Amino acid sequence: MRLKSFYAANSTEAMRLVREALGEDAIIVSTRDDERGGVRVTAAIDDPVVSSPAPQPRTTGSMPDANPDNDTLDLIAQSFLRHQVPNALAERLLATATQYASEDSLLAVGASFDTHFIFQPLSEDIPSVPLILIGPPGAGKTLCAAKLATKAALAKRPVTLISTDTERAGGMAQLRAFANLLQTDILEIEDPHALEDALHIQPAGQVTIIDTAGCNPLDPSQRDALAFLVKASKATPILVMPADMDAATATDMAGVFHGMGAAALLATRLDMTRRLGGMLSVAYSSKIPLCNFSASGKVSEPPQPLNPVSLARLILPLPATPAQQATGTE
Repeated sequence: MRLKSFYAANSTEAMRLVREALGEDAIIVSTRDDERGGVRVTAAIDDPVVSSPAPQPRTTGSMPDANPDNDTLDLIAQSFLRHQVPNALAERLLATATQYASEDSLLAVGASFDTHFIFQPLSEDIPSVPLILIGPPGAGKTLCAAKLATKAALAKRPVTLISTDTERAGGMAQLRAFANLLQTDILEIEDPHALEDALHIQPAGQVTIIDTAGCNPLDPSQRDALAFLVKASKATPILVMPADMDAATATDMAGVFHGMGAAALLATRLDMTRRLGGMLSVAYSSKIPLCNFSASGKVSEPPQPLNPVSLARLILPLPATPAQQATGTE
């Protein structure tokens, strides 16, 4: 099943776009006003399936079939419980999913996520606008910087890696090792003004990834230093956070980084995470768009894009690991 959003000035125009793109069999998942003006319609269409035999009519006095809507909602509710989604958020998600319970659970959860979360995956070709990775210590920023740089290098894009993590033991050594493997440049920056100058001399079309030191959001001096760095860079701040943090702590942290201008959330450690309630709480409370997730320690495996369906796959009890569940889109 594939979900796709359509933007138009009004509902009539949006519906026309839906029919042109997906055909008359498309299912309207949600319709709502778009913050940029106009309306946004999300529609879904089933993948082709082999027709099953027509059901035989029940004889008089036979027991009615089980209610598939209840089965779907029970599965979704149990999934939210297993992932320790905070109660208030779980209730909102389940209430929205109830509207689509007659469909399969993947569509119902995907529609609910599309309603309550914002999704903005990083561009497949890595944008020319510099990206600056920010977040708490140990979140995996350096590895994610190397992953993004590797993806750009494999696409034959010129890459520059910049590190402002000059104090952490081994921080520069780790990124330098990645840069040597990629045969790309790495710049070591010690202050915001030097970062501003370094970015100014980068040639047009250069992919620039900036790795920063882990910031303790409870330390005012670290917060101020990082905020100054982000402002000086004029780069797009990407918040990198582990997906296995508890909901309250993760939400508090995200609020601080959101105040620094975090434009998107990249979740890490999904290969070691079985409860994603914290990540969902962060996305809902902070309104920071979900972009990608990292589910591997291998530099050659780039962060995968997050969308309503891939996130639903991570939540629902499918017979695979979270990394395997969300590698594709529908």
